[in-house]
Amino acid sequence: MKTLRFIGMAIVAIIMSVNFVACSDDDDDIDVSQLEGTWGLVHDTGWEESDGDKDSWDDTHTPNNPCCMDCSKLVIKKISDNTYSVDSYYYNHSDWTHEGNQTISINGNTVTINKTNTASGFFESDENTTIEYLTSDKLALRFKNENTETEKYNYVMEFVRME
Repeated sequence: MKTLRFIGMAIVAIIMSVNFVACSDDDDDIDVSQLEGTWGLVHDTGWEESDGDKDSWDDTHTPNNPCCMDCSKLVIKKISDNTYSVDSYYYNHSDWTHEGNQTISINGNTVTINKTNTASGFFESDENTTIEYLTSDKLALRFKNENTETEKYNYVMEFVRME
């Protein structure tokens, strides 16, 4: 009888542990309080398909010692709750060149463009942009557009805090 009760308790313990694992928090909330600052591109990986030609890449960058126009940085400033100003820059031979300014909103991990204040900007209006992760010193953005016949892409840009 003691053996049967011991087996029964073991089964109950196993079921309870499975229930606790199954009830974990699946929310991917982003702590947007970490977003404000200057971010330098360190890794860029993904693919792009245009008119049937597919191009893949996996590039590494050094934002504190930039070398080429592929080097990028973002300066993000909070305007109000979940609304931010984003100034984008690329490295042009010997100095950072301002590419554009945009106003974005963050809802969960989704980035939405509110306004492009200059001729160009970092984010495109027809793409699906999400924050993959955000910590005090790392930011990763996923850019995705797989809904058109002429141009499709899916890539991740990883940034580190510069200031």
